[in-house]
Amino acid sequence: MTQLKELESQVRELVMLLEASKQLNSNLEMGEVLESILLQMVQVVGAEAGTLWVLDEERQTIKADAAYGPSSADILNIELKRDEGIVGKVIETGKAELIENVAWHPNWANRVDDSSGFITKSMITVPLAVKGKVLGALQLLNKKDIAFFSEQDIRLAVALANQSALALHNSQMYDELQRMLLSMIRTLAKVLDARDPYTAGHSERVAKYSLWIAEKLGMDAQSCEELYKAALLHDIGKIGIPDNILRKSERLTTDEYTTIKQHTVIGAGILSNIEPKEAMVHAIETALSHHERLDGTGYPHGLIGENIPLFARIVGVADAFDAMTTARSYSAGASFESGVEELQRCKGSLFDSRVVDAFAAILQGCNYQIEQYEAQQERGYRL
Repeated sequence: MTQLKELESQVRELVMLLEASKQLNSNLEMGEVLESILLQMVQVVGAEAGTLWVLDEERQTIKADAAYGPSSADILNIELKRDEGIVGKVIETGKAELIENVAWHPNWANRVDDSSGFITKSMITVPLAVKGKVLGALQLLNKKDIAFFSEQDIRLAVALANQSALALHNSQMYDELQRMLLSMIRTLAKVLDARDPYTAGHSERVAKYSLWIAEKLGMDAQSCEELYKAALLHDIGKIGIPDNILRKSERLTTDEYTTIKQHTVIGAGILSNIEPKEAMVHAIETALSHHERLDGTGYPHGLIGENIPLFARIVGVADAFDAMTTARSYSAGASFESGVEELQRCKGSLFDSRVVDAFAAILQGCNYQIEQYEAQQERGYRL
């Protein structure tokens, strides 16, 4: 009962996080925000090139997160020390700088030009600050058509930077909220798995397998992220299954099996109560349909073929593989090779052939060494 209350509390916290995320623009992808800010300012001021630097407080570095103009690809991801160069000085002081000849400036860090091959002559550097906190700086390089930037250019750049900094701040808040949300979902999945010692780590493994399959299938980054979250929550409905059934070591009776199958409907019901609903569509479908099978023999609705949502088909394969290859009260667990053979045997009838083939290719490609494949992936926030 204590575990159930703890899980319910986790769900309530998840609802609060999702409600908070609704207050932000769901399209605030950091890369798009930075590119938009930079392009707008370069065009308005009439610069040849520009670089947007973002401060990393934790690492005490400044990174070029967006660049426009000649050699921009070579400038991206260059890192400076927090106090390095003109950009470091502007971030430190919070004051804009207009420099007619950078070669004469004592704070000029020419290693950026050395790395990119770009030749900087004149420069405007303005801080990106919100409520007195400097988030980074924007540099506009080499005025087009005439030799130098003017005082009017710097006033315009400062005005645009003030508005742009707010967009950057909101984007950073959104990214942080998404990390918190993912952390909450992971915690919820771990607490859920802990109810049954035989399923410890099950949700995380299913989420990893599902993500690998999606990437192998060529799904875009946003879809991969949504799938990963949905997979973590696929068994959330087991909250409503009594411990005496969920943790039973003997074979389930017909009635008990009927009860445990209800976790799909219970899970979809729980997730359907979370607002905003549009953020949970894939998770709801996946929780409800991950035990559906192509030939209609699955549950709860006996869906056939492509009537089963793609996310559910992917998670269904990952879930079945983990169930086969993990020790349970009723099974010692098959080898990965045997698990893949069983998936291949059932593809086209129970499981989506494309999904099975993608997963088999991954496992066979790394010689069934999951640790090796994880090390190769390094997907950061997801894994």
